[in-house]
Amino acid sequence: MKAKAALFVGTPRIVELPTGPISHLLKDLHAYWLSKKGARIAPPRSAIDPAEIPRALLPYLALLDVVGQPPLFRVRLFGTALAQAYGEDLTGTYLDELDFGPIAADVHAGFVDVVSKCRPMTVRVQLTKQNDQRYLEYERIALPLSQDGEHVNMILCGFAVTHMWH
Repeated sequence: MKAKAALFVGTPRIVELPTGPISHLLKDLHAYWLSKKGARIAPPRSAIDPAEIPRALLPYLALLDVVGQPPLFRVRLFGTALAQAYGEDLTGTYLDELDFGPIAADVHAGFVDVVSKCRPMTVRVQLTKQNDQRYLEYERIALPLSQDGEHVNMILCGFAVTHMWH
């Protein structure tokens, strides 16, 4: 993948929240995922029905395809509120095309962990984009999806943007 020009300045931070989400909407999304998971390792994408997800959360969802081995992550869906907060639509972009600066390896490793351990991960992230100095602070939950019941092939992400200024 060809890297984009540096997107972030300052010192981005990523902090894992091992006890789960703080945001009530992300807690609701996690509970919904658990209800669809049942006894499986993870629910398939086909079990996720947008009509059953709180309307307020839909614009803050992203869906990542897990591509290849070792895995790369391609944004299949990037919600409208995320695109507005971020300043661009990342649909179709590979995560390794984004310059996360010093946290790039941690971002990638976190998604690899979601895939390899087939477990949700909640993080808080702070960053400032270089191209427009947009500051973002958000909480994100990454929820694995498995079409075949054995391997994670997609990740459903919910975001709660807590601070943003441009």
